[in-house]
Amino acid sequence: MEFKKIKNKYLIRLDKDEKIIGTLLNFLKNNKIKAGFFLGLGAIHEVELAHYALENKKYSSKSLKGAFEIVSLLGNSCIFDGKEYIHAHIIVGDSEMKTYGGHLKEAVVGPTCEIIFEEIDGEIGREYSEEIGLNLFKF
Repeated sequence: MEFKKIKNKYLIRLDKDEKIIGTLLNFLKNNKIKAGFFLGLGAIHEVELAHYALENKKYSSKSLKGAFEIVSLLGNSCIFDGKEYIHAHIIVGDSEMKTYGGHLKEAVVGPTCEIIFEEIDGEIGREYSEEIGLNLFKF
């Protein structure tokens, strides 16, 4: 991974075989970033997606392997339980132009992944909601 900082924005390039979520979590920790949001594009060769069902408050997941373009990668970050936390969603497309999307658990970069991360000045936390079953923003 390489990055360049311009004011409160970071231009980040992830390289082949790097894990997107794991690498971003290390980036946040190493740069002492407490909150922000990001978008990205590129290509991956492995992804684990998840879908949340409110009815039973559980995630289902699906893993895909192969050559996929990142059509859209969006997410935010904050501190939760004293650690860096990322909530991200992704849409990926295959060679037949079929798309798959959902909550991003993890993805492994193919040729490259380019991310623009904007740091938010301040702190945003998360708090578990019994009603929803998820860790929601806490202001």
